[in-house]
Formats: sequence, C-alpha cells, structure tokens
Amino acid sequence: MLRRLCIAAMMLAASWHLPALAAGVDPANNSITISLTQEPPNLDSSISEDTTSSQILRLTNEALVSVDRRGDPIPAVAESWEQSPTQVTFHLRADAKWADGVPVKAADFVYAWRRLVDPETAARGSTFYANAIKNAQAIIEGKMPPESLGVHAADDRTLVVELSRPVPFILSVLSGTAYMPLRQDFVEAQQGRYGADAAHLLSNGPFKLDKWVHNASMVLTKNDEYWDRDNVKLDQIDVGYITSDQRSLLNLYKSGDLAALRLEEDILADASRAGFRINKAPTNCVAWILLNLAEDRPTSNKKLRYAIRHALDRDAYINNIVGLPGTLRTDTVFSNRIRGVKRAFDKEYPAPEITLDVPEARRLLEEARQELGVDEIPPLVLLANETRQIDAEYFQSQLKVALGLDVRVDKQTFKQAIAKMQAGDFDIARAAFCGGSILDPVFFAGIFESSSPFNLGAFENAEYDRLYAITNQTADQQVRMDAFGQMQQILFDEAPVIPTHVYSWVYLQDERVKGLERYPLTDFSRGYIDI
Repeated sequence: MLRRLCIAAMMLAASWHLPALAAGVDPANNSITISLTQEPPNLDSSISEDTTSSQILRLTNEALVSVDRRGDPIPAVAESWEQSPTQVTFHLRADAKWADGVPVKAADFVYAWRRLVDPETAARGSTFYANAIKNAQAIIEGKMPPESLGVHAADDRTLVVELSRPVPFILSVLSGTAYMPLRQDFVEAQQGRYGADAAHLLSNGPFKLDKWVHNASMVLTKNDEYWDRDNVKLDQIDVGYITSDQRSLLNLYKSGDLAALRLEEDILADASRAGFRINKAPTNCVAWILLNLAEDRPTSNKKLRYAIRHALDRDAYINNIVGLPGTLRTDTVFSNRIRGVKRAFDKEYPAPEITLDVPEARRLLEEARQELGVDEIPPLVLLANETRQIDAEYFQSQLKVALGLDVRVDKQTFKQAIAKMQAGDFDIARAAFCGGSILDPVFFAGIFESSSPFNLGAFENAEYDRLYAITNQTADQQVRMDAFGQMQQILFDEAPVIPTHVYSWVYLQDERVKGLERYPLTDFSRGYIDI
C-alpha cells in the first residue's frame, strides 16, 4: 500500500551471519526459508514506512480489507461493508482474533487510526492520505484532538468511517499496513517499544513473529487464532538470512537453503548460467533521481537541474547497470500500472519525452553557473545506499564526463540514508517509490505536494498544489485525470525529479513452492509446498 512509501530502492546492507537452519524447502516441517536484503526498521504499523517492514507486517497482521491480483478490494478482517460517497461502514468477522485469542474489535481500529494521526506518534509518511478521513488533517497539524477523528465503533463488530470528501479508492487506502488494528492495552504495555522485536508485537494475521535476531534472522509461525487459518498452508516461514550480499544469497539458493530469491543485476547472469528459471512479476513502482530544491543547494537552480537531466544516459543506465528483465525507461513519475479514466494513465496522458542531449546540457550548465554567480558549480552531494553504490558511481561518472561536475558520493546504510534524505542533506539521491495497491495517480502525484511528508526534495509550486487539491475535491474521474496530466507537465517543466525506469520483481523460486504473491503487494501468507 501507499505509505510504505515506498523508499524502496534504498536497501540496508546489514551485517549478517548464518544461523543453523532447515532447508529452503522443508516438507517434513511444512516450512520454507527466505531472505531479506535489509533489516525491517520497525514493525510498528503506525510508523513503519518501508517495503521490507510492510512485507513482514502483511504476514503478521491484517487490515479491514486486502486486495486481489487486479488491485481490487477483498474482505479481510471486515467480512462486508456498505459505502456511500462520504462514509463506509465495516462489519467485522466474529472469528477475527488476536494471536492471544482475544477478539479483534472495532475499537482496535479506532485506537490505531487515532494513534496514526496523533502528532505525538510522529508517524510522518505513514499518515499519507490519512486526510481522506474526516478531521485527520487538522489533527495531524495539531489543531484538533485525535478523538475528533471521523471514525467510531458503533459496537464491537461495526466500524463507521466518515470521509472528508468522496474518495473512490478509499478501500485500497485502508488496505495499507498503517490502517491495521492495534490493541491499546498491549501497545501501551510495551512502553514505547511496540514493534521493536518479537516480544513486543501482537499479531492478528496469518502468522506470528516468534523470533527476531536483529540483522540476522526472523522466524514466523502459523497463527492458530487466525480466522482463515485453514487456507494458510505453511506452518513456518524462516527469514533465514538478512543481508545485501547477493552472491552469498545466490550460493545459498544453489545449495537449497533458500526457497526463493529476488535477483539484482550483479547475479542475474550467474543465475541464468546455473540453469535456473528466471521469473518476473510486475510492480507498481517507479525509480527516479531526486534533486534537492532547497534554497541553499546548487540544485535549486532550474538550469542546473535541466543540465543534469540532459546529461544522463538513462538507456545505458538501464541496460548496463540495472540490467534486469522487465525494466522499462520512463519519462514520468507515475507507474505504468496506474489507471486513467478508461485506459492506463500513460496511454491517455503520454508524458513529455526526456532527451539525452549533452551539448544542450553544457549550454544550460554555463547559464546555471552565471545565474548562481560562481566560477564553477560547487561539489554536489549524491546520497547513496551502500546496497546500490554502483548506481551512484554511474551517475557520478556520467556527470563528470559530460559536464565536468564534481559529484561526491555519500554512501550510507539504509537508516542513515533515510535520515539524511528527511533532513535534506543531499543534492542528488536515487530513490524508488511504490504505490502498493493504490492504482490511482494520487499517490505518486501527492509525493510532490508542498506539505507532503514524502516531498524530500523541497519542491513547492502553487499551481501544482492547486491541481492536487482539485483531485482530492471531486469524484469526477475526467476532471481528476486532467488535473494529474497537468501536474505531470509541471513536474517535467520544473524538473524536481528525473524519472529513470519502472521495473519488475525478478526472482528465483523453488518449483515445489507455490502461492507466493508479489503483485500488487508482496504477500507470502498463502504459500504452500507442492510435492
């Protein structure tokens, strides 16, 4: 879902060791072993906003609704609902329970959502699009108390949600991990450590987290209190390895110690030579290069941003650095999975083309230098996650060769890179954002709205904000999509970001393992072993 805002491309290179584990596929114990490339920063559903945490939370917990393979809402904790333009009434299952056997109640959602928008929670990106709920924005801004949020429990099994405006895709929003229930007595008993480790997490989903050795491994076991437990076939999922060392992970897969493995470019050829079947799954994700428009940054100059955009050979980057099947160059911030009025958004509103033009880039660079009043452009800080340093080094080389720019790579771990982006301590950064189950342009467009917690490049444009407000004030899809089309043009004209590509998940998977879903959400909860 949306908020896990997806700073997906920046993955932690965690330290790791190899615990004694069962095989990758263990029919005798009905378990599989998988890996993560980074440690989940936090499993508190109110504040986690990365895709790794989201993947684990979708195993351990469940929201009111989920989504099917088409991205359409399906029942989860809620067995049914009635919907009007500005209100949704959910009816909870009688057999929905927490892992300790206590029933999940409507009050658990009320508590979780109030906590989400409470400024004291400091949820940041997790509150993205919470303003669809009545009074949420005023609460986030500290103008109203959390108790005024437009959600209440009519009884233990009936949750009434009042919306601030008509939101056609509200069910997809509420499928997100930020809207999962939390039980107040348990959360408060953790004294600020909810979601920090296995003992401080309470599950209501198909699995429960039994062990978490930080930066090493996790063990999830079937939750026998889960309402749909008969359709949960695996008894255990071991996250046996948490590491960004792709070659070691491939060796583990070769030796049968992993049931599945997501591939990066540096091991794709080796996996292919080994004769493994290479699988692909679509994503609702876009990768781009983010530029910092803060006044004290050289990249606040539009001519410099244009120069950088014209100087980068994105085709060479995709073919030689990304190098994965299913990767397509893009000129827009919107995923190619996004829906328009009647067709895909990118078919109804084609994006302006970003061209490679080094002579034009050099001309613009000279104009930027003059406008900045400097003899040469100051060194630029390119923020990089250590798992994808190769990307940063490519951009560094391109800008040096084409423009003579001094670009200094600032290599950081996942957590450090996130903190630096949030603090605005960069000029250039590689990032990727995933819209999850939201197939409406609103998520990607909302990233660049002035007050968005995801607007890490400090982009501000009054006309853009006005158009974004229109998309949130009407249910007329033609009016909304026209506004998104105009916003797409503004992002091209102002260049706060350089879109590079949309991509697929490319992975290996043991042929005995079935049911591991990767689109629109990564969900392994219905996996099973077929022998």
